[in-house]
Amino acid sequence: CSSKPLIFLSPGFHEKDKKPYCRKDFLAMFSPKCGGCNRPVLENYLSAMDTVWHPECFVCGDCFSSFSTGSFFELDGRPFCELHYHHRRGTLCHGCGQPIAGRCISAMGYKFHPEHFVCAFCLTQLSKGIFREQNDKTYCQPCFNKLFPL
Repeated sequence: CSSKPLIFLSPGFHEKDKKPYCRKDFLAMFSPKCGGCNRPVLENYLSAMDTVWHPECFVCGDCFSSFSTGSFFELDGRPFCELHYHHRRGTLCHGCGQPIAGRCISAMGYKFHPEHFVCAFCLTQLSKGIFREQNDKTYCQPCFNKLFPL
């Protein structure tokens, strides 16, 4: 074996650049490495994000679930399910907890689907963006005046 002195007693060796290698060293040195576990990929694999993966290693970087729908989201070179991708990007609706893909309202350091930006008391949509805040909750002006009189 070129990586260490070894006498080959069987014909089961590999050769690269006219140098002999035992199977273990050959695979460790020259097989493509899995993007998840960094071990050699020998048989079944999938290709995504410009690398190869063992099927069991291609999972969400946060919840470790597989991508049963076939879709995933890439962030910082790692695959994520839709929920955790949006969680890491800060694009989950504070009202419903679901990803925001279209229009959103930003208020109080959170993001909301427009239909989930509502008064905490009467549940009226705060469509004009005019609201009052109390204890990290949003209120329309009439409800705020009733609940928190001066």
